[in-house]
Amino acid sequence: FTREEDTTNYGVYQKGGIVTQVKQPKVLHFKPLREALRDPGDFLLSDYSKFDRPPLLHLAFQALDKFICELGRYPGSGSEEDAQKLISIAIKMNEDIRNSRVEDVNTKLLRHFAFGARAVLNPIAAMFGGIVGQEVVKACSGKFHPLFQFFYFDSLESLPTEPLEPDDLAPRNCRYDSQISVFGSKLQKKLEDAKVFVVGSGALGCEFLKNLALMGVSCGSQGKLTVTDDDVIEKSNLSRQFLFRDWNIGQAKSTVAAAAATSINPKLHIEALQNRVG
Repeated sequence: FTREEDTTNYGVYQKGGIVTQVKQPKVLHFKPLREALRDPGDFLLSDYSKFDRPPLLHLAFQALDKFICELGRYPGSGSEEDAQKLISIAIKMNEDIRNSRVEDVNTKLLRHFAFGARAVLNPIAAMFGGIVGQEVVKACSGKFHPLFQFFYFDSLESLPTEPLEPDDLAPRNCRYDSQISVFGSKLQKKLEDAKVFVVGSGALGCEFLKNLALMGVSCGSQGKLTVTDDDVIEKSNLSRQFLFRDWNIGQAKSTVAAAAATSINPKLHIEALQNRVG
């Protein structure tokens, strides 16, 4: 870095020196929600290959709110009638916008949006839980730059490439109904009967096991999840490896993590090993 400074009156240079950068506070001015909905301004991008996606999602969520206000419910999963209703609402709202109108209203994306609007998916919830947790720390500490105004995330590429039959999307009155409403019961059956091998049950391993248990992976009659870790739990692990507690210190990570995952989903078929891999 460089700094403009008159050094003519300084003493003779001896050696070394320390420079301290003092960070200046930055004041952010957020728009009121009513104004921001009409004119959101710039969006924080989650995927740089989707520059045009955030404005459309911004419009889609407003259309969803109006759909719920008018009908008192979310769009039905796989309901073409509800999807067309939401699309028509979005198009009408877009026509009424002056400053931030979406140039190309992608009806295919809005259709997918309507189909999955009522679903709560664990992987997405886990991701946003981490983001919200960071924002809470920023708000409480007054340090680091917070998310400014709107942040949207989508994973359209994760959806089935071919339309699913309505029967495949119908609820089964089980804990996986949200996943079934998006990905279908056939895929859910494959997840439940999957045979999975997880290496390590530390910070990432705990997160993986939690998510797999909540998604119903290896919870079917043919499914099996095997986790291995040759390490034992130390006190320093407790701050980030959330399946462990104080009374687990000294115990095998894989055994404790497997027991915790089973408490999340009692139907999980899991085997814990202490073998080293690699």
